[in-house]
Order: sequence, then structure tokens, then C-alpha cells
Amino acid sequence: MSPPRVAIVSRRAGGLSGAATMILEHARRLSARGWSVHVYAESLDASALEAAGARAHRLPAWPWGSALKRRLFAALAERALRRGGYDLVHGHGDCLRQDILSLHNCVHAAHEAVHGRPMPEQDAVGRLHARILSEGGFRLLIANSRLMREEVIRRFGVPPEKIEVIYPGYDPARFRPQDREALRGEARRELGFSGSDLVAGLITSGDFEKRGVGIFLEALALACRRFPLEAMVVGKESRLGPTMRHAARLGLEGRVRFLAPIPRVERYYHCLDLYVLPALYEEFGMSLQEALACGLPAIAGRRVGAAELLGGEAREFLLETSRPEELSAKIARLADPELRRRLGALGPEAVRGNTWERSFAATYACYERLLAEKGLGQASS
Repeated sequence: MSPPRVAIVSRRAGGLSGAATMILEHARRLSARGWSVHVYAESLDASALEAAGARAHRLPAWPWGSALKRRLFAALAERALRRGGYDLVHGHGDCLRQDILSLHNCVHAAHEAVHGRPMPEQDAVGRLHARILSEGGFRLLIANSRLMREEVIRRFGVPPEKIEVIYPGYDPARFRPQDREALRGEARRELGFSGSDLVAGLITSGDFEKRGVGIFLEALALACRRFPLEAMVVGKESRLGPTMRHAARLGLEGRVRFLAPIPRVERYYHCLDLYVLPALYEEFGMSLQEALACGLPAIAGRRVGAAELLGGEAREFLLETSRPEELSAKIARLADPELRRRLGALGPEAVRGNTWERSFAATYACYERLLAEKGLGQASS
């Protein structure tokens, strides 16, 4: 009997984003279970995917115009999938028809949160997402938080029975509190922090406006009037100049390090004393989960999906507003080392059941269910 064949489709399947990490983790585990795994993307890390046991298919990319680029990718992917004869198709928001849709962004809700107005009807990403969700081009939607589940039900009328909430995972061998002593000193020396500095940080893949970097900087400026504080912001941002000038105007020049993402990002977490994610809208927030796994006390917006993992005293540090004064007050509370220690100890327990292995197991159960519905029997185990 030939192994089951799955096509995983995403415009971008390389780099350090949460979606790319998920695709790689799924590909590795599916291949280990005997599946024939094919990844279709216009941007991908072929060597990493092949090392994970997947076959990488690079689709041509149109260099101009967001709308045309996305339509072309969807059309090329659909043609390739028709030829491929796959048992299952797992899309990541860039193709019109799939068996399983893993949605990573609620672009309409995020646009409204950031800009305070509806997304323009001509927006290419918005049009594609609206079409996929309203036309129901999937048999099952995997939402990465309850926040996302409620959004797609409310806005697009997706039937609740077609949605599974499965949180993205993390690697417990990389993100763990016991590595703090070994990694902290070296990372601080490299970045110019002393061992006694109180350091707050925001780590993200990018999109500083959505992740609340401006709010973070304004809150830092207020907090620095009361006690010494250093900070770092990690992320890929195409227009970093305005953010750096904003920090300088706030009197933060020399206090905030702006850094690019790195593969071994756990070094940055262990450099910190507290983690902050005042995102205006964050469908999950893998960086918050990784910070918690590392044992960091965290402050996050209530509209951050990963905040659903928090309980008890840690929920006191969820932001009710996007006002820098509220964030500054919570940072000031965490100047207390005993409170930081107590909150930090809650993080690893909050995320313990959410490793990549557990996340994949829940996703794989969806694979098996859909295969059974197609009459293809049980997947290989």
C-alpha cells in the first residue's frame, strides 16, 4: 500500500515566522510517520524542508502588485494540486480550496485594531481571506486561538462545527528556564547590558505597529522617569528609521537596542527580566508562549491569542487598553524581583501541555478524521 500523500501550501515556507516554523515541524513529523510530504511555496527553505523529509516545490512568483501576485500563486497552486493526486491538502491561507485550512491571520480584525477603520475592499490579502472564508473553501479550519475562532464565526459565518482550536507549539528543548544561567551572561555582554540592569523586551517576527512597539516605547519612557530600565526590540521591520527616531524623541536613545531576529532566539529571552507584548491584535503570539516557557514574567494585550493560556495571578498583567500609562504601571510593578520570580514560575506550567509534539498530535487527529471521511482508512502511525 502506497503511503498517504499530503500537499502543504503556503506562499512563504521559509524564514523565522510562526507559519514557516509550523510547516517545518509538521513536515518532519508527517514524514516520520511514513507520509509523502510535498510543500508548495514561492519562497521556501528547500534544504530545511528536505532535511525534514519533505519534497519542496517552488512556484513562480510574480514580482509586481500584491493582488496579482496572490491570484497567480493561488492559480498555480491549484493547477499543481490537481496534477499531484494528493490524499489531503493542508493550506495556510494562500489557496482557495483545501481539506484543512490553518489560518494564521485575521487580517480584517487586525487592520481595524491598528487603524481604527475597516480594511479597504480592494486590499489583496483581505479579498483573498474573505473569499476563502465566506465561500468555505475548506473542510476543516484550524484556528490557533479562541480569539480567532470567535472572529471567523462572527465576521464570515464559518460554522462552529468546521473549526478546531489548536494552539501552535513550542520546542521544550530550546525554551526552558534551566538554560537561563548558561545563556544570560554571554547574551548580555554581547548586547551591552550589565548583569544588574533591569531589561524589558519585545520579540516578534515583525509588523511593529500591530505588535504595539510604539506603545512599548512610550511606556518605557514613562517608566524610566521612576527607575532605571533598559530594553530591546527584536523584529524585522522594513521602515525602522521612524521607530528609532520616535525612541530618540522619547529620550530612549542608548536605552533601547533594535535587533534583527536570529535562529537561536532563546538567547534573547534569557537576556530579559520581563517580556512585553502590547499587541493591538495578535492571533496567537508564539513569542509570548516562548517567553513563558523560558520562565519570564509577561505583560500582554488581552487580544493576544496566547494570553488564553494564562491563569491566576498572571492574568493581572493582561492589558485592558492600549494606553502606555497602563503598560508603564504594570512594568513598574514588575520592578519587584520577588513578583517577577513568582510570575515567571507560572509560565512554564501554563504552556507545558502545548509542545510541538502535542500540537501536531491534535492536528494529526484531524488528518485521520478527514481521511476516514474520504474512505481512505487510517493514516500510517
